Amino acid sequence: MKFSFLRTYFSFSKREKNGLLVLLTILLVIIGINLMLPIIIPAPKYDFSEWEEQVATYQKHLDSLSREKSRLHLVPFNPNQATKEQLIAMGIPEKPASIWVNYLRKGGRFRKPEDVGKIYGLSGSVSEQLVPFVRLAEDTVPRVKRIVKNRPPRKSSALKIARLQVAIPERIAIPVIDLNRADSVSLEKLPGIGPVLAGRIVKYRKLLGGYYSVGQLKEVYGLREEHYNKARPYLKASKEALRPIQINFASLGDLARHPYIDYREAKAVVNKREKLGKIEGFDALGDIFLPEKVEKLHPYIIFAP
Repeated sequence: MKFSFLRTYFSFSKREKNGLLVLLTILLVIIGINLMLPIIIPAPKYDFSEWEEQVATYQKHLDSLSREKSRLHLVPFNPNQATKEQLIAMGIPEKPASIWVNYLRKGGRFRKPEDVGKIYGLSGSVSEQLVPFVRLAEDTVPRVKRIVKNRPPRKSSALKIARLQVAIPERIAIPVIDLNRADSVSLEKLPGIGPVLAGRIVKYRKLLGGYYSVGQLKEVYGLREEHYNKARPYLKASKEALRPIQINFASLGDLARHPYIDYREAKAVVNKREKLGKIEGFDALGDIFLPEKVEKLHPYIIFAP
């Protein structure tokens, strides 16, 4: 026949047929086991929620540090006398700060506050924030002094000025302000505290959970000793307004967000809580926090049952 040569290669003896049958059976069994194995022995499920929460908390911490680094720290300044170090300390990038200083070195001058927007590389949003803090030299010269220098006032005018000075009280009474209840508008009225520092004081209060001492103001970024000394007589801190942390129920993120607890310490507290079941007091935290930090944390931690 035409295809008779195929029989030479595809004809099997009875023994070979039995061998093929056994081989096919084994293959079907192996395939069946592979299909049934996941049903018989389900794959273990791992809970990555805690790890994901830790990563998210750490990322938020990095993002906050990045924002803090790039945030402007503005103070009143004279743009015609600014140094590169002063500009960088205020949060202005290094390249625009160098261009600024070179502009002054070549004889350039700022005639009005809006002129700071002409600095190449300084974004419009940054220049808009700078304008309210610009203090040009002519702004600091009292108008009365200019008149006295150019033309002496008449006796009647001098008498009126003297009467006004007598009528104006030397010092306006400032009421004592509660650090834990005052808003930024109230804090701006204090000597030595401007709108920027007032905003930082309120923000730091939220992170802390309230001030238990007026001395904690020294921890606020940008608040110098002279600012503190001027405002201190008009401040108090009511401890009943504190918002403490329930350490046996607080999450890892809540603990790590407190200014006195870093991520490593927060993680150690959570691990100890899981090991002990419940943390009874500060004695159990002695291997996590240094004694001076334990003293600072006393008002902010409660060991609720």
